[in-house]
Amino acid sequence: MLTYCGLACCGISAPAQPAPQNATSLHEISGVVLNARTGLPIRDAEVAVRRTKDSTLLAQVATDSEGRFSVPQLQADKYSLQASHRGYIAAAYDEHESGSTAIVTGEGLVSTGLRFLLAPQAVIFGVITDDSGDPVPNATVSLYRLNPGAGPGKMVHMRGAGTDELGNYEISHLPPGSYFLCVTATPWYASRRQARDGNPLSPSAPGNQTRSPLDVAYPATYYPDAADSSFAAPIAVTAGERVPINVTLHPVPAIHVTMQLPAGPNGQFSMPQLHREVFGNPDSVQANVSSFSGHGSPVTVDISGIAPGAYEMELNDPNGESSRVTTVDLNSDQAIDVSSAVTLVEVSGKVAMASGEAPPSSLYAMLAPQQSEQQTTAPIEPDGSFRLRSIRPGTYEFSVHAFGYPMTATHLTATGASLKGHLLTVGSEPVTLTAELAESSATVNGFATQDGKRTSGIFLELIPKNATAGRAAFAVNQSDSDGSFNFPHILPGEYTLVAIQEGWTLDWTTPEIMAPYLAKGLRVLVPPHSQEINLKDSVEVQPK
Repeated sequence: MLTYCGLACCGISAPAQPAPQNATSLHEISGVVLNARTGLPIRDAEVAVRRTKDSTLLAQVATDSEGRFSVPQLQADKYSLQASHRGYIAAAYDEHESGSTAIVTGEGLVSTGLRFLLAPQAVIFGVITDDSGDPVPNATVSLYRLNPGAGPGKMVHMRGAGTDELGNYEISHLPPGSYFLCVTATPWYASRRQARDGNPLSPSAPGNQTRSPLDVAYPATYYPDAADSSFAAPIAVTAGERVPINVTLHPVPAIHVTMQLPAGPNGQFSMPQLHREVFGNPDSVQANVSSFSGHGSPVTVDISGIAPGAYEMELNDPNGESSRVTTVDLNSDQAIDVSSAVTLVEVSGKVAMASGEAPPSSLYAMLAPQQSEQQTTAPIEPDGSFRLRSIRPGTYEFSVHAFGYPMTATHLTATGASLKGHLLTVGSEPVTLTAELAESSATVNGFATQDGKRTSGIFLELIPKNATAGRAAFAVNQSDSDGSFNFPHILPGEYTLVAIQEGWTLDWTTPEIMAPYLAKGLRVLVPPHSQEINLKDSVEVQPK
C-alpha cells in the first residue's frame, strides 16, 4: 500500500480502487493483534482504521483480553490499519521497510481473521571500557543501518546514546533488523595543554615540550573491535530481544598539528572544524587548541588530542563562515599547509514548470551526496531561483521537493560542473543549474499473482528504463489484501515492474542487484499527461 519514491516521499497512501457501483452491503474488518516474538495476544492494543484514499480516520478500537478487534459497517473500499501498544513498535498491517498491506473490503473478499503482528521493542545495551578495564564515561554510542531508500549502500544514523559514569549505555525502541555500532569518546584522564598565546609545539622540533604519557586519544571504534568501518560486524536484533554489546576502546598517542589561519583586524580567528567519516557520514571530532601565536594575520595554531586517521578539515573565514575544505591523513605530528584547501562553492540556479505556470509555493532544492545522508536544502523563491551554499567537491543527486505537490526535476543543464542525469559532480567552480519541473500525476494500478492466484504482501518496484533517472523515479510498493496495488505520482516514461517474494530486504536502488529480475518483469509505459493506467496483465511474483 505505501509507496516510497526515493527521497521525494517517505510513505504515501495509495489511492483506493473505486468500489463497484452496485455495492450496497457493508463489511467488517476484524482480527487479532499478537506479539510477533511470542505469538501471544496483546490486550488493549489500539487499532486505527483509515480510508486509504484520503487518510480519513474511520474507527479507533482497543483489543479485548484475547487481543481481538472488530470494525463493522464499512463500505466496499480500501483501508489502512495501524496498531500500537506501549512497549511495542507501532506499525501498519504487514508492514515492511518498503510499505504495508491495505485491507480491501467487498463481495467475495476476505477482510476478517487477520493476524496483526506487533514487534516488541528491542534493546541494545552494554558497557564501554578502556584497555585498563576502567569504564569510559561520556562516550557516544551510535547505531547505523542500511537504508535502500536513501541510495545504494547508504548507511543512515538510526539512534544513539551516551554512557554514564560507569560506562553503561542503553539504546531502546529498536525494531527488528541488522545494525552497525560505532563508539567515539575522549579519554577522561587525557593530558591536554590549555590554549595560550605563545609559541606552539612545532612538529619539526618535538623537543620543545615533553610529551605526557597521558597525551592520548581514542580512535573511532566499530563493533566488535575495529578502527575501520569496513571491518564492522552487523548486530542482528530480533523482536523484543535485549542484545548485550560491550566495546573496549584503545587509547593511542594523540596527534599534534600546527597550521596558519587568517585573522581579522583585531586578531580574531575561527578554529577549523574536524570531521571523520563514520559509515560514509561526517562525524565531528573534538580537538584541543594547545597554543597560538601571532597578533596579526596569519595566526599560528597548535591543535592536539587527535587520534591518528583520515579527516576532513573545514576552514572558516574570520567571520566564522565556512569557506574552504581539505582532507588530511594524520599519522604523526605535522604542520598542515591550508593554502591548498579547496574553496566551497555555491550551486545556484532556476527551475521552471514544464506547463509554463509559476512554480507552486513550498518548493525546496536539495543536493544529496552519494555516500552520506547529510543533505543540503534551500527554498525555491517565487521566481524559481535557489541558492545552495558551501557545497563541497563531490557527486550529488539534485532533486526538488514539494509539500503537497508530486514534483520531479527533468531536463537538467549545468555550467561549472559535470552532469549525468540527476547526478551533479561539483569541483572548485561555482555551479549554475537549470531544471524543468514535471508533475508526477499518473497512477499505475494492477495485481500481483503467484501460481495464478492474486497474492498480498508482495514487494513491488517500478524500475525506470532510463539508467540516469534520479531516485525519485524509482517507486516501491506492496500488494494489498486482494493482490491489488496502486502506484501513485508516477512520471511519464518506460518502466519495468517486478514483484519479488520478500524483496523488501534487497538493496533495490542498486541496478546490479535488481538486474536479474528484469527479464521476468512487466513492461509499463506511462504516456505524458496520463492519469490512470490499469494494467491488463498481472505481474508474476518471483522468488528472491
